Amino acid sequence: MKTTHKAALASLLAVASPLTLAHTGQDLGGFAAGMLHPLTGLDHLAMLLGVGALGAGQTLKARTGIYAAALVALFGGALLGLTTGWAGGIELMIGLSLFVVAAGLWFGRGKAMAMMASVVLVLFHGWAHGLEVAPAQVAFFLPGMLLTACALLGAGFALGRQLAPRQLGASSALAAVALALLG
Repeated sequence: MKTTHKAALASLLAVASPLTLAHTGQDLGGFAAGMLHPLTGLDHLAMLLGVGALGAGQTLKARTGIYAAALVALFGGALLGLTTGWAGGIELMIGLSLFVVAAGLWFGRGKAMAMMASVVLVLFHGWAHGLEVAPAQVAFFLPGMLLTACALLGAGFALGRQLAPRQLGASSALAAVALALLG
């Protein structure tokens, strides 16, 4: 498969996500809901695949650190959302995060600032999860969410190995624009 076809396919899969935003405002719960939630929105797919792709050009040690930090940020953000209930500006930060990861991919995966900013901004994706998870279900929902997040980071790594960073950056930017227009 040609590289341009792979980029188009990756973009199509991201845009064809069943919901542009997975944040519906409804209480979520259960392990299966946690596993499915990161797959149900363009925001989650683009961010986790993008962070995974950012790690593709790194050493194993650096990549492990990036992915672990992203998972910690996702988990920590979920706990912050759950405990504070504060929702002001979360969706705006999620939108911003997609542009940051797109820029990081476009301008080169080796940019430390883009990687750190992307990982920090994963916190807001977790925060949105924490706002929606049913408090009684958090112990079941979060492990499912983190398991799928690991898989998406791995899929992003695979995309990062197969596609040129600029193609991935363009696809991520397309997802960010779609989210901004449809969200």
